[in-house]
Amino acid sequence: MNNKDKRNAEVLCINYDDSFKKLYRASFDSLVLYLKTQFRSCPQQAEDIAQNAFEKIATRKNPGPIGNIKAFLWRTAHNIAISDIRSKRLATKYHAETKNLYGQEEEYPLTPERILEGKEQIGLAVQTLRQMPEQRRRAFILTRIEGLSHTKASEKLGISRPAVSKHVARATSDLYTALHNELRSSTKK
Repeated sequence: MNNKDKRNAEVLCINYDDSFKKLYRASFDSLVLYLKTQFRSCPQQAEDIAQNAFEKIATRKNPGPIGNIKAFLWRTAHNIAISDIRSKRLATKYHAETKNLYGQEEEYPLTPERILEGKEQIGLAVQTLRQMPEQRRRAFILTRIEGLSHTKASEKLGISRPAVSKHVARATSDLYTALHNELRSSTKK
């Protein structure tokens, strides 16, 4: 780095508050503009990302000198913006998949009644599981709740893999019947 570059470059250390304040005043607005144009961020989001970039630099664990502080700041903001975009894409994808899997959330609002209904259904499922023969209950719990394969469950239970499959099928049928009967009896009331 030549002398001119040294004069132009800001060296940021946590101990040098004046250089950080100077960098903030000189760069904040242009960094926000960069974020708005490059990432099509709304003004508030661009300001939040710029603020986060300054905060990350100010709270670095190794606050040694940085050769080109402005480039470092821009790269930090760029990385935060990319991370933010990825997070939003993932959240949107998750929301869409959940919506497809469970239906429109407008049709299934989370209300106190639905929560109570869910708790009652879980209680009925637990009661039904307790009433099952031990091998059937254990096979169901190992495969459906603990996530073991039928082969691993058969090894753990000391029975054949087809026997585990039959136990799981019967347990599933028992649970379905119990929940279905409860639903029918509650709608008749």
